Amino acid sequence: MDLVVCAQSWLNGAHSNFFGIRALRAFGKFLSQKKITHYNSMEFIASAKVPLVKYIDSITGLRVDISFDRLDGPQAVKTFAEWKEQFPAMPILVTMIKHFLAMRGLNEPVNGGIGSFTVTCMVVSMLQLMPQVQSRNLIPEHHLGEMLMEFFDLYGNRFDYVNTAIRMKPPGYMHKARVREVVYKNTDRISVIDPNNPANDISGGSSNAGRILEEFSIAHSMLKQRINELTQQSSRVKRSASILETIYAGNYSSFRLQRAHLRKLYDAR
Repeated sequence: MDLVVCAQSWLNGAHSNFFGIRALRAFGKFLSQKKITHYNSMEFIASAKVPLVKYIDSITGLRVDISFDRLDGPQAVKTFAEWKEQFPAMPILVTMIKHFLAMRGLNEPVNGGIGSFTVTCMVVSMLQLMPQVQSRNLIPEHHLGEMLMEFFDLYGNRFDYVNTAIRMKPPGYMHKARVREVVYKNTDRISVIDPNNPANDISGGSSNAGRILEEFSIAHSMLKQRINELTQQSSRVKRSASILETIYAGNYSSFRLQRAHLRKLYDAR
């Protein structure tokens, strides 16, 4: 869960007070005193582009990231809602890809991965630039498997992330050398121009871009191989087989326990 805390003084034009490790730790102590979380289990990231306080909620057990005095998060939520209306398949694909990245430790920008909004933009960009989707000859929500394969193939095998930036408004690609608003210090990272702020590259922290896109390529190959194998099997085997297990297999007991706990809290409210 991502939260944003904005001080009234900052909204009125003053400088942010949430700057530096001391301010983040002071906020962490406040949360601990309110028994929202335990101080010793908190993580304070002051040196990142977006400083964060990370913790686990004491009641729900949910992981929470709090940023401070920024409006890009709420703006991104509004943009997400607009894209969801336009592309109903988008939230499903984003969830699948986010989980794929989380299983491989590549979903945290502070660790060189890519975050939720970057994944959302990559999915939307793909849908925006597919002629068959724009012509409505293909309805993405009716072809989710094909869309997932297209995503892995596009970004894993065909997308030139070293030289190319993804632009959302208007939809398209730009050579990084021609992006005037953003100064690229590292071209070996995924670049997505913020649809709400052209001067902001929302994927600037993706130092593991090479590995991320390699994992997409591997996923595409594994799924393609699995599909080919199943086409040669009997219909009985096909019914009991899973295509996605090749890239999503794992122990999901913690998910089931988390959901059961949240259900219990909800029922007891």
